[in-house]
Amino acid sequence: MTYIKINFGSNFEDEFQKAVDEVFHLVRPAFKNYECIWRPNMDVYESAEEMIVLADMAGLNKEELHIEVNRSSIKVAGIRKAIQLLQNARYCQAEIPHGYFERNITLPAPVDAQSASASYADGILIVRMRKLPANKTHRVLVMATK
Repeated sequence: MTYIKINFGSNFEDEFQKAVDEVFHLVRPAFKNYECIWRPNMDVYESAEEMIVLADMAGLNKEELHIEVNRSSIKVAGIRKAIQLLQNARYCQAEIPHGYFERNITLPAPVDAQSASASYADGILIVRMRKLPANKTHRVLVMATK
């Protein structure tokens, strides 16, 4: 018969609690800090002259944002880094998403992509774009040929 020697150390309760915590962290990965896909909330506003896109980007630096605008859509992408407060801490609850994100929004009206401007303050990204005329027609004159 083989025996296994177990040394409980000076504080059995602490060691036991650590072992139980480890088991629950293996069973419930929600208690671990992991990178996840997130989709920042975005609002799109329209006035007679412009389109305005607001995006909730708390925790990002403006250098970590990438914005592309074309006539009919806007793409906002970037990376939000995880906040490390303690070195050897375990998360008991992790709800703040982090990692790479990308949002593509179809705009309700065509815009002049060259007119787009962006500002970022207090965790809110604001992108403004001038709208193109909706149903502007161009009359073509027929020239007589000789």
